[in-house]
Amino acid sequence: MSDLRHGNAAQWLQDGLAGTITAILLVPQALAYALLAGMPPEVGLYASVLPIIVYACLGTSRTLAVGPVAVAAVMVSSALIPFAQGDPQRYLTGALILSCLSGGTLLMMGILRLGWLTNFISHPVLSGFTSGAAIFIIATQLSALSGIPVPREAGFIAIFTELARHADKLNPATLAFGLTSLVLLVLSRDPLKRWLTARGVGSGQAAILSRVAPLIVVAITTMASSITGAHDRYGVDVVGRIPQGLPGVSLAFLQASGWLALLPSAALIALIGYVESISVAKALAFRRGEKVDPDQELVALGATNIAAACAGAMPVAGGFARSMVNFDAGARTQLAAVVTALWVALSAFLFTGLLADLPKSVLAAIIVVAVWQLIDLRALLHTWSYDKGDAMAQGLTIVGVLLLGIEHGLLAGASLSLLLFLYRTSRPHIAVVGRLGDTEHYRNVLRHPVQTWRGLLLVRIDENLYFANAPRVESELHRLIVEHQPLGDVVLIMSGVAYVDTSGLDVLDTLERELAAQGIRLHLAEVKGPVMDRLMHTELIRRIGAHRIHLSAHQAVCAIRGNAEPERSP
Repeated sequence: MSDLRHGNAAQWLQDGLAGTITAILLVPQALAYALLAGMPPEVGLYASVLPIIVYACLGTSRTLAVGPVAVAAVMVSSALIPFAQGDPQRYLTGALILSCLSGGTLLMMGILRLGWLTNFISHPVLSGFTSGAAIFIIATQLSALSGIPVPREAGFIAIFTELARHADKLNPATLAFGLTSLVLLVLSRDPLKRWLTARGVGSGQAAILSRVAPLIVVAITTMASSITGAHDRYGVDVVGRIPQGLPGVSLAFLQASGWLALLPSAALIALIGYVESISVAKALAFRRGEKVDPDQELVALGATNIAAACAGAMPVAGGFARSMVNFDAGARTQLAAVVTALWVALSAFLFTGLLADLPKSVLAAIIVVAVWQLIDLRALLHTWSYDKGDAMAQGLTIVGVLLLGIEHGLLAGASLSLLLFLYRTSRPHIAVVGRLGDTEHYRNVLRHPVQTWRGLLLVRIDENLYFANAPRVESELHRLIVEHQPLGDVVLIMSGVAYVDTSGLDVLDTLERELAAQGIRLHLAEVKGPVMDRLMHTELIRRIGAHRIHLSAHQAVCAIRGNAEPERSP
């Protein structure tokens, strides 16, 4: 929070306003996401006070709004339903363990600077996971919207089976509250922004006003529920009494059992939460020319989740919608986040008693509208048109999340993505090249009219040399050498090689020995500095000698072609 010392009264006032507007959006979302995670609504408020302050002190993003998020909430529910086995206290304790474990995972990754591990989740897989999770979340809210009871452990298909089987238990009043809230929330987005803009309201102000609609909808529906006695007269399921105030910091959960059982789920929650948070933080920082430190963000989010556990809350992350509201409202420093936390704390002490008659179907509507924008099936079509392998991984992730569950779906998509990467890199592009006209450029003989030379073979390898592709590279080089006999020199152009592991070195070493036995000289050209640093002290380089290591393909040809006659390739 060092940037606060350089602020002024006007900036602090703007931060205060931004924090207030963000809090207006956060309060109903926090209640809704706590219910989505299967916990009492007040847990969402607990997750929106101390964790936010901790992130404000440690985070490098000035506008990232931390708190409960939908995807993490449904992952928490997925992990805790089999863990708790119907025990509410074990369920709540499990949530605290998840917060602590995910925080510890992030903190350790930050200390060891392991942020690069998140790169193993490709963008198509992440997009597929987000879309699949959003569809699953919407399906889970159909019970609350309609009043038809569905077991929390029901899978995606089972949800619709249960809804159809118990359709006679539909509660019209519950459905009315839910559908009315859905319509109001949908209208409060683009239609309301267009209406306000047409009447002279600035686009930024119109966007902010549309974002505070959830709190207005909560207030209106709570009043309507109270006046009509919706719970007692019509059987509408309501939030009920919410404990006033905030719990004290406690470490009692450290003595609970189940840490090892929840560790895999916590690791995935940490990974997804970090990827979501850092993506939002980087995007917003780029708009203002600011910088975000990915490793420090790991530390900040790790400490934030540990603080959430101590505060009796579920895992938290940076939310896209709230962060956008915070950004659009003009937040410039972490003071905005502190103001948000203070407003949520004030709400926990003063206003929770007013929410007893809030229908749960209204919170379900808030969840549906919030996550609907995360569904992006057009991205799947775009990916398919460009790379069908990536599209398969993306589609498998969506289907896996819906049919196998949140965690297994993500693992299935990520595993397929990595397998596809190994498959592609195990089949590297290897091209015979020649000189392009009178230039010093060398191109593929199959794509360009180039010059080649009798007795001289120039081969370009367009992939790193490592264990997965070493056998194929060796076979392809053998084939090309046999096809172009007789030869006096072979030049390997390594401009596309950024890494050579031991298996790759064995291929080069064996090839040099085989060529030398036939009286053919092996040359290396355009070897990258880091690769040469690793090769420099090998027996291969000592045998080749510095005179057969060239800076460019053209230099290699100039050094060799005194004994070679040029010819025009077909």
